[in-house]
Amino acid sequence: MREHYRMVLSQSRRMLGVVEDAEDVAQSVFVKAWQAWDGFEGNEYQRRAWLLRITRNATVDAARKRKLRRMAPLDVVLEERTAQVLSSPHFDGDAILARLHAAVSTLPPKQRWVFQARYFDDRTYADLSLETGTSEGALKSSFHHARKKIEALLEQEETLSH
Repeated sequence: MREHYRMVLSQSRRMLGVVEDAEDVAQSVFVKAWQAWDGFEGNEYQRRAWLLRITRNATVDAARKRKLRRMAPLDVVLEERTAQVLSSPHFDGDAILARLHAAVSTLPPKQRWVFQARYFDDRTYADLSLETGTSEGALKSSFHHARKKIEALLEQEETLSH
């Protein structure tokens, strides 16, 4: 737990945006991992991928439960989420990066996870495939669709602000 806690927490926090929710997810991840730890066979790389898979699933479930994608005008959602990102003590970027994070937060949970892992963490499709049990082709497609949605969203926002 000590070795992987920061990784689990940061993956979950980035997706959920709320530290307390991410801490709850991290706790549930380590309870699940603890219950199956001795039965897991594999090297450290595979164990890390397995732990990230548990994290991803728990985070996506938490996001669905919180209904992060509420029905509201998109510009209102982006404004609220940008303000939330900028006010977070864990965010050390500028307004442009905050807009990107806000746009990412509007994606469906699975697309959000893939986009964040590829764009922010520069993780490979092979690693993500191992972690998620999803084919590399499907992950590439998810990333492509996520990127197109974000681009369209940011272009739309730019048009609305002019």
